[in-house]
Amino acid sequence: MASEQSRPVVSFDADFWPSVNKLDPGQSHRVIQSLNVFADNPGHPSLKLKSLHGELKGLMSIRAGREVRVLLERRGDAYVWLEAGMRKDVYERAARGRFIVNPGRRFMGFVDPQTPVAERRQPTPTGDSVLDTGRLAFDHWSDAELHAAGFDDQEIADLRACADEYELLGLAWPSDRLDHALTLVELTPEQVSTEADRATDDHEMRLRDAIDTFGGLTGISPLFAAEELEAIARAPIEEWMIFLHPDQRSLVTRSFSGPARVRGAAGTGKTVVALHRAAHLAATAAPAAPVLFTTFTSSLPRVLDQLHRRMPGARPDRVVFRSVGEVAVGVLDAAGQRVRVNPGAARKAVVDVVRGRDDVTLDVKYVYSELSRVIAGRGLATVDDYLTASRTGRQHPLTEGARRQVWSVYEAWRSRLDALGVADSPLAARIAFDHVRRDPSLLPTYSAVVVDEAQDLTMAELLLLRLIANRGSRRDRPDGLLLVGDGAQRVQPGGYTLRSAGVEVRGRTAVLRVNYRSTAEITDAALAVAGDEVVLDLDEELRRGEARPTPTRHGVRPRAIGFGDDKAEFDGLAELVRDVEATALIDSGDIGLFVPPDELDRTLEELRARGVKVLPVAEYDGTTGVEVKVGSHADAKGLEFKAVILPRLSDQRFPSTSGDGESEGARAERVALELSRLYVAMTRARDVLVVTCAHAWAGQFLQAMEVFDQS
Repeated sequence: MASEQSRPVVSFDADFWPSVNKLDPGQSHRVIQSLNVFADNPGHPSLKLKSLHGELKGLMSIRAGREVRVLLERRGDAYVWLEAGMRKDVYERAARGRFIVNPGRRFMGFVDPQTPVAERRQPTPTGDSVLDTGRLAFDHWSDAELHAAGFDDQEIADLRACADEYELLGLAWPSDRLDHALTLVELTPEQVSTEADRATDDHEMRLRDAIDTFGGLTGISPLFAAEELEAIARAPIEEWMIFLHPDQRSLVTRSFSGPARVRGAAGTGKTVVALHRAAHLAATAAPAAPVLFTTFTSSLPRVLDQLHRRMPGARPDRVVFRSVGEVAVGVLDAAGQRVRVNPGAARKAVVDVVRGRDDVTLDVKYVYSELSRVIAGRGLATVDDYLTASRTGRQHPLTEGARRQVWSVYEAWRSRLDALGVADSPLAARIAFDHVRRDPSLLPTYSAVVVDEAQDLTMAELLLLRLIANRGSRRDRPDGLLLVGDGAQRVQPGGYTLRSAGVEVRGRTAVLRVNYRSTAEITDAALAVAGDEVVLDLDEELRRGEARPTPTRHGVRPRAIGFGDDKAEFDGLAELVRDVEATALIDSGDIGLFVPPDELDRTLEELRARGVKVLPVAEYDGTTGVEVKVGSHADAKGLEFKAVILPRLSDQRFPSTSGDGESEGARAERVALELSRLYVAMTRARDVLVVTCAHAWAGQFLQAMEVFDQS
């Protein structure tokens, strides 16, 4: 048995934090305090750590208050915290159950034979792993090997009939024979033949190896060292944003012969995979040029940089975080062309050009997206190129006459921006791409490029990044470019296919299918609101609902709260923040509050007036703080929070009202994009989702109210 003063390593079962959530705030706080004490000294007298089934069986308990106990598995200095609850309930569960590791089925977890069949935990296939779910409990042993281990024919028949570990533990055998079977199910015949493998140190090592290789398949977290536990007990959301599921590690270390892609629905861990992939490439790349990690959002790289710095083995000197706009400006600086990326100025310039022109009948917002995302975004050089362009993703058809009008606006817009020395990101990328095609020496030097939220890049941005990844060559380098994204979470208009851009990822695409972030209830609510529309996912069309990831957690139903007027809604929001904080598990800094874009300034002002500490998402850099993060729905992109609050969702404010000259097709495209942004904001929630409105609900919520708690 390990010394009481040994520093532990701790893993958490998927049921642990939900069980803590079920306690009252005072009790849950004491559980977290116990975790902090345990990290420093598991033998501290206040914990009263004791064995429940003897040292070999491993189950132990910790005292976390007068009536609250924590059930855990111990093997040497490695512990798995299983659940917290009332003393009587925890002890009864411990008396019935046992923690079992079965390498044959890639199963590990606490097994209670009284668990209903429908609720029994089974290994879950994730990512590209294909698990043979037909394997039985003792399929990794042959009959001859079981005979050699001391079982008779009837016992072997009983073992062969056990479909899983629950049935195995439920066998009506004498305790010594059942203990023998439970010992052997955790071993391979080869291990049994080696006496050293039965030693205590190997008992611990097998647990560590199992957690590392397949623990996540049944909801076991990675092992955390003692110095990491204090931060985990505080559990700011930033710490959870770097959690890498064990089954995703193959994507991090795999070698690809050319451009590769990782896709998956919200919550499947795409950004986490991308961060770890960048760290891996930075550690292995030669020559020692840094890795570029980029995304279209200007504020997100700061957050991702902070998350990367929290990762074990991070190399801040070897991974550079830049928005695509910043990358383009760097190229333009090298070319001697001084340009600032300023989307606000670029939009205003379109308004200035269109003002007073009777020949332009389209809504000015639609015109701007056409100039930025289609003409500049696809690098169209002449009006003839534009007249024949397919305009993928645009629902409003444009006649030849309308396109010529738009092109004339584009030329005037470019002249105005050139005079101002500004551009938006797509235009800056298009200009930079033109420069580097003529002079590849202008390209910055990176060993690889990792692109997050790739579905929102324009073609010009993608082509610029591809050239950087290939160091100016037209031939794709192995492990040079990784694209990560999900078409169902598009927040920018327009679109294109990778094939039209000349980027081929067939045979080098991985799909993440398990949701590690949001509860099943939150995911279902987001899909019910956003609908099952067809979305373009770079090279294919799919319905948003088809990509529903398999949830790993369940929780409370999202809440829908209606208020009588604006004042009541803002008063209610301030109270909601205080209510969420009162759970003792969610700090104000773990709350994201997102609104329709036209409501952002007023919402910040009203919350500040009510004493709520807020931080605009545009100013957030990933540092843990006490402020509620506030932004528009699109600003939620790439972030996650323990609790998300989405106010101002009345029929007066969502979707936004039509502009002058907006056609039905343009309106349909705009509404679909606003719904996609709302879907993104809803799926940022890990544990708690609340939606509110003043007056009448927006239609999208009326049709989905059955999935919300309206009490």
